[in-house]
Amino acid sequence: MQHMEAFSLGKKFSAPGANEDSLVIMPNRGYAVIDGVTDRNGTSYDGMLSGQFASRVVQGAIEKFILAQGDASQPELQFAGGQHFVDYLGRAIRARYVANGVLDAVTADWKLRGGCTVMATLIIGDQLEVVAVGDSGLRINGNDVLQVLKPLDDVTAIMRRETWRYFEALGRSTADCDRLSALITWQGTRHQPSGAETADAGVIAEIESRSLAACKAHLPNVPVAEIETLVHGGICYGQGDFQNVTDKVLGYGGLDGFAVPERYVETRSYALADIDTIELFSDGYFKLGEGFGVAAWEQGFRDVEAEDLHKIGRYMSTKGTTDIALTDDRTYMGVRLK
Repeated sequence: MQHMEAFSLGKKFSAPGANEDSLVIMPNRGYAVIDGVTDRNGTSYDGMLSGQFASRVVQGAIEKFILAQGDASQPELQFAGGQHFVDYLGRAIRARYVANGVLDAVTADWKLRGGCTVMATLIIGDQLEVVAVGDSGLRINGNDVLQVLKPLDDVTAIMRRETWRYFEALGRSTADCDRLSALITWQGTRHQPSGAETADAGVIAEIESRSLAACKAHLPNVPVAEIETLVHGGICYGQGDFQNVTDKVLGYGGLDGFAVPERYVETRSYALADIDTIELFSDGYFKLGEGFGVAAWEQGFRDVEAEDLHKIGRYMSTKGTTDIALTDDRTYMGVRLK
């Protein structure tokens, strides 16, 4: 008999329904964790911010795909490899752009697109087929882990850390350090609001200098021009230039309704007979659970929060836990087959 456990919690204390993570739970058929990309500019479709929109569209598309397996009347929905599956999910998002009348707009401007990662496990005959795009994770039998973290996030996380430490050294409050480091991380050093402390030329010069030096040391094989693009443009104005492109060292894959290059589609295939446990998780878990189940993974979450609440230490990130929100949405799904 199968045993299943699942948990998902949005990061915003006042708006749990804004959770951008989604789960697919279809016993004996398939499972998935989808993580919507945090919206950059307030764009919404179908009554949801763009990241949640993409996450929910992909959730529904995966459920439809899983239900269609083995149905000869739906040949276009039969599993034909990872790229085929990812292309199908991309078309589902694209169809919703068309329905919302925004296809031309999102084609012209990546900042308007919804986006998400996916970690999907599909039971096809006597095999477990795994397809992933982005940094959601999988653990098989408690030790075989698949999670593709992107070095690009290290650049923006370093920017945030260096900004935080700069203002902390000036004696600023934790709230100020949170607010000011978020401005730099999201808007980049060259897009700061007029009149903001972070728009001061001296402040920008110091943060750029510190960030570039730290990034070069941490990522010595990354072209300086790519690091500068991210430092100058931040998440809002720079990161999208790296998604689903193959000519940049910091390139990465994501589902956004447009083509995902094959290099960013991860696949694995396992014989079901060899699997005891399947665990899927979003990147809101910075530390893997020491065992199977929600309790173990939540203990891992608490350990991280106790050690590095603001995410400027071992678990540095583009966001940290504040008085109003956790660092990120987090989702876990565990299936014990034996």
